[in-house]
Amino acid sequence: MKKFLVPTDFSENATKAVQYATELALLLEASITLVHTYRVYSTSGMFISVESYLKKDAARQMLETYEMVEKKLGKEKVESKIVRGDTIPVIADMANKNDYDLIIMGTQGAGGLEEIFTGTTTNGVLKKSQKPVLAIPEGFEYAPIETIVLAIDQKGVSVSKILAPLVKIAQKSEAHVRIFHKDVGENDTGIDPSIEMYLESVSHSFHYDLDDDHLKESINQFVKDYKADMLVMVRRQRSFLEEVFHVSATTREVFNSSIPLLVLIDQ
Repeated sequence: MKKFLVPTDFSENATKAVQYATELALLLEASITLVHTYRVYSTSGMFISVESYLKKDAARQMLETYEMVEKKLGKEKVESKIVRGDTIPVIADMANKNDYDLIIMGTQGAGGLEEIFTGTTTNGVLKKSQKPVLAIPEGFEYAPIETIVLAIDQKGVSVSKILAPLVKIAQKSEAHVRIFHKDVGENDTGIDPSIEMYLESVSHSFHYDLDDDHLKESINQFVKDYKADMLVMVRRQRSFLEEVFHVSATTREVFNSSIPLLVLIDQ
C-alpha cells in the first residue's frame, strides 16, 4: 500500500475523492499519482484546436489539484498525468501495468466535455482492474476510520495477500473489522476459517445474518447499525459481489450506506 492511482475529472466530488486519497496516503505513508483523461469528439478540421483547448484547461485544473495534494504530502509523494483516451481502459491499463497498490476514485462527476465519473465508470474500472479499487461515494468527506465491515461469502479468499490492503488500513487506523456473512441456505458453510487466520493481526469479530432480507439490504443495514466507516468486499468472476451488482451500472446501489467501498481482487 505504497502507491495510489487517483483519477480525477476536477468535479467537486472528484476533489472530495482526491482529498480522501490524500488523507489515506498520509495515514499509510503512500504516494499518489493523479490522472485525468479526456477525449476529443470533433471533426478532423477542428480536432487540433479542440484538443489543445482541452489539454490547456486540464493542465490548469490539474495544477490546482496537484498543489492541493502537494501541501499535504510533499513533492516527492505526488505526480500527475493527463492522458487522451477513454476513462475506463486508461485507468485500468495504468493500474494493471504499473506497480499501483490501489485505485481511489469518486462515483459521480462533471458533465460537458469532461469524462463523466458515474456508477457506470466505477463499475467498468472494477471489472477491468486487476488492482483493488476504493470507490468514494458522492459528497463523502474523510473521517478517522474506526469500524470496517468486511462482507464475505463462504469461499473466503485464496491467499492472504488479497486482504493485505484491508489489514494495512485497519492496522494504521487501529480500526475494528466486523466480518459479515449472509447465510444463503442449507448448503452455506459459513465463514471460511482462513479469514480469521489472515486477520489475526487486527481487531476483528464475526457476525452472521440469518434473515430473509435481500443481500444488499442486509449489508447496508449492518453497515448502518455499526456506523461503519468503510465497507470491504471481494470481487471474483460470477461471485458474491456480482450478485450484489447483478444489474448493469448498479455499483452505486451499495452506496445507500454512504461510505467508501473497498473492492479487493481474488483472481
